[in-house]
Amino acid sequence: MNPSVRSLIRNLAVPVLAVAAAAAEPRFPFVIPGDDASPSVTNLSALSARPAGADGFVRIRDGRFHTEAGRLRFWGVNTCFGGNYPAQEEAGRIAAHLAKLGVNAIRIHHHDTQAAPRGIWGPVVDGRRTLAGEQVARFDRFLAELHRHGIYANLNLHVGREVTEAEGFPREGLPYSTRYDKYLLYFEPVLQARLKEFCRDYLLHFNPERGRRRVDDPGIALIEITNENSFSKLGPGIAASLPEPHRGEFKRQWNVWLARQYQDTAALRAAWGGAREPLGPPLADSVGWREGLGPWKLKQSREHPLRVDVGQAGPQPDLPALRLQPGSAAGETSAQELQFPNLRLEPGQVYTLSFWARAEAPRSVFVDVSNAGPSNWNPVGFRETLDLTPAWQRVHRVFRTSATIPGAARICFKFGGSPVALALAGLTLRRGGDWVVVPEGQTLEARSIEIPVAGWSEPAQRDVVRFMAETEEAFLRDMMAYLKRDLGVKVPITASQITYHTPRIVAATCDYADIHSYWQHPRFPRKPWDPVDWEIRNTPMERSPEADAMLARAPWRLLDRPFTMSEWNIPDPHDYAASVVPFAAVIAALQDWDGIFFFQYHSNAQGWTGDRVSGFFSFNGQPVKLALLTALAPMFLRGDLAPLAEVTRGTLDQLPPATAGLSRRIGIDPRADRADPVPAVAAEPGQGLRLAAPGNRVVWDARTERAHVLLHTAATRGCWGLVAGGNFQLDQLRLKIGETERNYAVVIVTSLDGAPLEQTRRALLVAVGSAANPGMKWNASRTSVGRDWGSGPSEVNGIPLEVSLPRGGARLYALDGRGQRLGEVRAVDGAGAQFRLGPEQRTLWYEIEW
Repeated sequence: MNPSVRSLIRNLAVPVLAVAAAAAEPRFPFVIPGDDASPSVTNLSALSARPAGADGFVRIRDGRFHTEAGRLRFWGVNTCFGGNYPAQEEAGRIAAHLAKLGVNAIRIHHHDTQAAPRGIWGPVVDGRRTLAGEQVARFDRFLAELHRHGIYANLNLHVGREVTEAEGFPREGLPYSTRYDKYLLYFEPVLQARLKEFCRDYLLHFNPERGRRRVDDPGIALIEITNENSFSKLGPGIAASLPEPHRGEFKRQWNVWLARQYQDTAALRAAWGGAREPLGPPLADSVGWREGLGPWKLKQSREHPLRVDVGQAGPQPDLPALRLQPGSAAGETSAQELQFPNLRLEPGQVYTLSFWARAEAPRSVFVDVSNAGPSNWNPVGFRETLDLTPAWQRVHRVFRTSATIPGAARICFKFGGSPVALALAGLTLRRGGDWVVVPEGQTLEARSIEIPVAGWSEPAQRDVVRFMAETEEAFLRDMMAYLKRDLGVKVPITASQITYHTPRIVAATCDYADIHSYWQHPRFPRKPWDPVDWEIRNTPMERSPEADAMLARAPWRLLDRPFTMSEWNIPDPHDYAASVVPFAAVIAALQDWDGIFFFQYHSNAQGWTGDRVSGFFSFNGQPVKLALLTALAPMFLRGDLAPLAEVTRGTLDQLPPATAGLSRRIGIDPRADRADPVPAVAAEPGQGLRLAAPGNRVVWDARTERAHVLLHTAATRGCWGLVAGGNFQLDQLRLKIGETERNYAVVIVTSLDGAPLEQTRRALLVAVGSAANPGMKWNASRTSVGRDWGSGPSEVNGIPLEVSLPRGGARLYALDGRGQRLGEVRAVDGAGAQFRLGPEQRTLWYEIEW
């Protein structure tokens, strides 16, 4: 058929959408079906070569991921829990839909947290946890379909597994800080052995759908050993409070390490000894608590008042106690505080803080010696979370203040978040101190040296952290060797996220570095993951370039190897959540990162055709995020936004400033001894920052309340943030935004053939605001909906937009959720270059054809 005739027939079948803005509803339902893989202008599956792995295993070349076909970047999502095990008959539809969205990688996450059907585990047989056969078969099919559609897999090895008593691991009394066997994994031999057993079963498994073992499958791109798991960075406090036998195992290994460092107890005492610094007079005390607060101050609110009782019975007759009774549990730990302000402390000096504390039922309280504000409340040498019981306990801590203290300091007790009353008594803060060296009765010969915590000599505290760092590194080296040498893993491996280790440990052990970040992750003030009692801040990241969650991660990149962000989101419900995608695409492109994995796409075996905002993290059913995930995939995968040319290097001990990340690539050079100088970026008094990439390819302007970001490349352009009323000229493309809810919108125009917008034959335009469910009920402060998430289908707000295209002769079509044409939108000029769009089109995206 003649192409012009085909075009005529097609266009005759497409209705012309009338412009009736006055009658248009501002919000309308919009669904991007989770099983759709139909051909359309929004089908971006051609961005990825099929099948994944056809060009060989993922390797590292010149510090980047490569296959035999060249550089490889990942534009990915996470699947979690049951989302890793869809029904076999659904796997193909799911994979095809993800490929249509432009996704080329999936991170398999929380696969090991639960038993079937939400996880991979079967029963414990003869002391060993088995894998559930049906789950393995589902996973085999899912991986095979993903790879067939050009989607690589990032396999996590340890995420949420807790080795059970039946498998030989005592669990009684373990604290929440060791949930998912975190921290413990680095030193507990039983946990390490069980992890290796799982890796062997998981990675040497023969996938009949692929005709090969997982370690031999080039569709598997990356391996992560453990998720968000810290050890040496957390210090020895957790170990010191562990129940037996875990505390004893840590202490045993600690004493073995000490015996390799020191000849005997005398040598240890000499190395740890420190001159006693005489105690000075009290700089702060609780003498006044017999009759009042004295110089102490309370922080409380009308919603969460405190009852204060002075002159109460203390641990000793001469020590009156102060009783603090919260009227209710405040939402934040810092919402209820007891402060001693206006302390003048000398930098780098030794001080001793002593007090007694108890609670009327078990609860925790946070205490620190910190800066006194008004914007800086960072600790200046001491911070600790204490677990209180009804019995009085004496707290005696010797510490050294920070090298710099910018102003007045304070003692601060933070106890919001629990309604349980607590009492304090006998507090003093003095200059000087007597460090604990080696207590009587402890010897190296008997391997009885205790775990040094606050108050032990500084050399002792440094030694225990060094022991922990070496233990951590030894575990990771052993796992790397086991995976590569014993099991035959051929692809890049990382440990945990770099902020959970130290850069030095990651540089010494990992093939690539990974990181996580969230803007305004939900907070759970009283009970972790309470589905009712939670809140978010719900403010736009565009206003905070100096404290955002994306640029702030750029300094952690190791410049000599690949870098991924395997979790990133602005969790729902959030009025500004759509920015999650453009921020990721732009920062990752400018910084030349190697992969982004949005957290998450789906977490259930069922419900893949979601039609609503279904939780904090799910992209499935969230139309605003899905439309932008599709629209910005080409820019990131094609490389429309070239990496910044100039590089500023930090060191393993000194990170470069994050605000430099829009003008130069930043990160850590593991071989550098000295950080590169970089000009400070500061806001004008009373204004926010304006950051810009060379040539104004990206401009982040937060100088006013209407903070926004502009993106300007040859093939992709747009704006997002508080852009209502804005008129943005991006070369020959002009975007004029009308009034929107909360002044917020995201508008992206991208070429679909990679040619500049001035030359392309087809482009995709996405204009979005926010998505919300009918029946979603916000609280008065618009920071939580509790359980009231509402029902589907989600509704979105159409963005009033006047667009002037780079050239005339264009035809513009509104699209449905599948990317099929709903109807044509007529140009408002005679040249076919200017269009007026809005909620009357009842869509988030448009096809532009020349």
